[in-house]
Amino acid sequence: MNDRALRGALRLYPAKYRREWGEEITAVFAGITAGAGGWAVARELFDLAGHGVRARLGLRSGGTFARLAAMAAPFAAAAAAGISLMDLYMLARDWLRHGDAALWVPSAPPFCYAYWIGRGSEALYLAMAGAAVFGRWTLARLLGPVAVLLAVVTWLVDNFDYLSHHHTAWIRSLVELTFQIGPQALWVLILLAAPRDLLGPATWRRGLAAVAGVLVGGVLWGHTFMFGLFRSLSMLDGVLSPAFPVYELVLLLVAVVGLRRGRYAPAAAALAGAPIGLVSLVLTVHALWSPYSRDGAVAQLGVLLAVAVVGAITAVVVESRWAPTAPRRRPPTAG
Repeated sequence: MNDRALRGALRLYPAKYRREWGEEITAVFAGITAGAGGWAVARELFDLAGHGVRARLGLRSGGTFARLAAMAAPFAAAAAAGISLMDLYMLARDWLRHGDAALWVPSAPPFCYAYWIGRGSEALYLAMAGAAVFGRWTLARLLGPVAVLLAVVTWLVDNFDYLSHHHTAWIRSLVELTFQIGPQALWVLILLAAPRDLLGPATWRRGLAAVAGVLVGGVLWGHTFMFGLFRSLSMLDGVLSPAFPVYELVLLLVAVVGLRRGRYAPAAAALAGAPIGLVSLVLTVHALWSPYSRDGAVAQLGVLLAVAVVGAITAVVVESRWAPTAPRRRPPTAG
């Protein structure tokens, strides 16, 4: 069984890489898993398969994107869990306010199944974040895709009846799926894109990044788009929602300039915030088709365009003004 699984994992590598390193990988795998238990073997196979996929996609440890993904991974894991944490918090708050918890559990079989599958998905997101904070990256990357899969199943069960009777509403349904699951799924992809050798053990900086992820992914995103956690911030909701794509665009412009100077932190921040920026942009574009929100969406896209133009001009000016210039060469003189 292990040999068959190993061959399957090796097929994920590019053919050239497999020809050059296949025998060595097999020997190392056999040495590591000799006498090991089933979990240890599964963990090594998962790491091997993930490395093969990253090698096929060009996400090797020496690449820029791989390094940025490793820097953003703690934030991404915690941000994905933050949304689930806020959902569970709101659920517990309603239970405490209204008494009987059973009143909040659907009784119809399809919705009851979706409810408990959804709670299982949220528990896996929280476990994934905990594993990432404590440096258990293989476990975190095992739990993340399963949590996303359960979230998709939950959404399908919840919306199956609606989709079966409204065949023409697939665009609206796809946008809703992107909104509900998109940020967490994209953060899990960032976690999977990070090479294992760049992640390393738990550190205080990774802990701070995880706290920032909970605050941004859970509190800020959860309040603005999903739960309305804080009444004191309700007056800002109309500003926060369209601001996410603008913030992301500014981060991207700063990241380009920073990368040209060998500074990775701004680009890592841009990558970490990309899920929120992308999903917010999808919601803005979709709003163009609604007569009730079209004017606001046009205004938001206009702001984005203005920021892009001003930011691009600023970046060009900064590059031309402060870019290092090569010293002028003097003509050789006779000695």
